[in-house]
Amino acid sequence: MRDSSSWSSTASRVLSTYAIVIFAILWVGFAIALVANREWLDLLWNWVRALPTVVEVIVWVLLLPIMVGLWIWESSWPPLVGVLAFAGLVGWTLLAVYSFVRAVR
Repeated sequence: MRDSSSWSSTASRVLSTYAIVIFAILWVGFAIALVANREWLDLLWNWVRALPTVVEVIVWVLLLPIMVGLWIWESSWPPLVGVLAFAGLVGWTLLAVYSFVRAVR
C-alpha cells in the first residue's frame, strides 16, 4: 500500500501538470485572439465583467494571469507600456509555474 506522502507527491505532480497545460492553452488562445480577431478579447472581457460579482471574483482568482492580461489589453496605456506589462505577465506566469513544478519534484 502507498503511504500518504507518495499520494501527496503524485497529486502535486498531476496538479502542476494540469496547471502548465491549462495556462499554456490559455496563453496560446490569447495569442491566437490577438492575431485572428482582437474583438474576441473584448467580448471575453465584457462577458466576465457581466458575470455576477461572486462568479467574477472566482474567475479572477482561478485565471489571474489571463484576467490581468485582459485588463492590460483593455487599459488605455501607451502600446509600449502594454507590451512590456504583457511580456512581464507571461514571464511571471512561466516563472511561477516553473518554481511550483520544481518545488514538487
